[in-house]
Amino acid sequence: MTVKAGDKVAVHYTGWLDDGQKFDTSLDSGETFKFQVGKGMVIKGFDEALLGMNVGDKKKVDITPEDAYGKKDDKNIFTVARDMFPEDAEIEKGAVFEMHGEQGQIIPVIVVDQNEKEVSIDANHPLAGKALTFEIELIEVGIAIPDHKEHSCGCGCGEEGEGHGGCGGEGHGGCDDGCC
Repeated sequence: MTVKAGDKVAVHYTGWLDDGQKFDTSLDSGETFKFQVGKGMVIKGFDEALLGMNVGDKKKVDITPEDAYGKKDDKNIFTVARDMFPEDAEIEKGAVFEMHGEQGQIIPVIVVDQNEKEVSIDANHPLAGKALTFEIELIEVGIAIPDHKEHSCGCGCGEEGEGHGGCGGEGHGGCDDGCC
């Protein structure tokens, strides 16, 4: 069965940065990554790579920043008062903190500079501005996946709490059920 927009699929994947560093893989967990093609549940380049594949096919695809997490946006780098952080926070360049978006979603931010009064943070996605390479294997087409509803992390998967992939927690890499 050839994948078309709207199909619900299960895949295995591994993703690398330009320098060859692996940043994510479904193979470590042994669980397939499930999502609906063409519904914006994954980055555009990943979505488009599935179109026309058949079960058992493997593909390696290079994805530009524009078709991945976008270019870095200078508007997402800003300065806040140091007292916005907990008193005992270890604020140093490269430290990762979480802030909450307008709809309650958790957004990881990275400290890019700091002084006694202010902290400059970068709220761009950690992979923004980066070209990505994925190796994708199509495992199944026509699977059942749960209906997706908005919830606190903003990913739209309808799941809450700890243990739900990256939702609401460290790294915010995506949900286990393939919605991010």
